[in-house]
Amino acid sequence: MLIDLPTFPATCDVWETLKKETRPIVIYGMGNGADKLIARLEKYGIEFADIFASDGFVRGHFFHGIQVKTLAQIKESYEEFVIVLSFASNREEVLSLFVSLDRQYDLLIPDMPVAKEAYFTKDFYNENYERIRLAYNALEDDFSKNLYASILHFKLTGRLTHLLSYTSQKGEIYSLLHPETIHSVLDGGAYNGDTAQEFMSEFENLERILAIEPDPKTYKRLLRFVTKYREENPSGKIEITPLNTALSSEDGELYLNASGNRNTSLDGASYEHKTVLVPIRKIDTLLSGEGVDFIKLDVEGEEQNSLYGAEKTIDTYHPSLLISLYHASEDIFSLILYMKDRFPHYHLYLRRTLCVPAWEIDLLCLFP
Repeated sequence: MLIDLPTFPATCDVWETLKKETRPIVIYGMGNGADKLIARLEKYGIEFADIFASDGFVRGHFFHGIQVKTLAQIKESYEEFVIVLSFASNREEVLSLFVSLDRQYDLLIPDMPVAKEAYFTKDFYNENYERIRLAYNALEDDFSKNLYASILHFKLTGRLTHLLSYTSQKGEIYSLLHPETIHSVLDGGAYNGDTAQEFMSEFENLERILAIEPDPKTYKRLLRFVTKYREENPSGKIEITPLNTALSSEDGELYLNASGNRNTSLDGASYEHKTVLVPIRKIDTLLSGEGVDFIKLDVEGEEQNSLYGAEKTIDTYHPSLLISLYHASEDIFSLILYMKDRFPHYHLYLRRTLCVPAWEIDLLCLFP
C-alpha cells in the first residue's frame, strides 16, 4: 500500500509546532548542529529553556551562555518539557537512545539543510508541491515512493517515527546496481577512502577507482588509505587514483569552505572552517572521453553542478549513478526531476540507510 504525500496545502510544520509550545523547550546536543538550531529558533522568536548532553559530555561547562546539564538534571528542573534534537547519528546505540527518548518524552527533530539556506517549512512544501508530486511519480517502485513520502512527513513534522521505516542495508542498495557489471568507479566525495573500501567489497569485478576529494586535510587521509592499500596489495587488481579537486559544472578554481570533515563545501558554511582555493573540474574533463560504469556523488550540495559537468559522460556511457539527495532542501525533488527530464531512459530508485535526521538519502539511477 502506498503512503500518501503530506496533505496539500500543509498547514503546520515543526517550527510552528515549537512556536506554539507552552512547555519548556530543551535542546539535546552541542556543537555545530546546536549552533544552527539556536540561530533558527531565534529567527522564529522561539525561546528555549535549557541545554543537555549525554552524561559523558557534561563537564560543568557552558554553551551559548547556558550551563550544560544531564538529562537527569533536566528532569529535576522541569515537570514537563519538550526535547529538540540538534545532532545526527547512524550509530546503533545512539539510535536506540533516540527511540527510548521518543517513547518517554515529546521529541522533535527539526530538519536543517546541510547546504544552502532554504528550510523545508510548510511554505516551502506548498510552493514546491507540484514539483514534489512529479518527483514522487517519477520513482520506479512502491518502496521508493513510500520512502519518499515518509521523508516528507518527517521534514514537516520532525517526528522520529517517520525515519524508522523503509530503510535498507548498504549491501541491499549496492545489489540494485548490478555489481557484477561494475569495473570502473568515479567516487565523488571520496572522504577518507571509506566508500572506496565499500566498493572493493561489493563490486567483485572492480578494476579502477577515481577517488575525488576536495578538502586538503581530508585528502591527506585519503592518500594514507591509498598508500596502505597499495602496500598491503602490491599485486592487487584494483587501481585507485586519488585527486584533490572539487567537482562542478565548469573547470577552473574556486574557494572551498574546508572543515576537514564531511561538511566541506563550495557553498556557505555555518560550521568551523577555513577557506582555501581548490581546482574544480567537470567529470567530463576528468574522464577525458573514457568510460566509467558507476558514478557516486556525495559532494555536499554540489550534486546538481557535478551532474551538469557529467552530461557528456552519461549520454555516451550510461553509467549507473548514486546521488545524495539530502544536502539542500530542494535536492529531494530537483535532482530527481533533473534526471527524469535530462536522461528519461534511466530508472530512478530511492533508498536510504537508517540515520537521524533524514540524511543518507540516495537516488539510484540505472540505465535499462
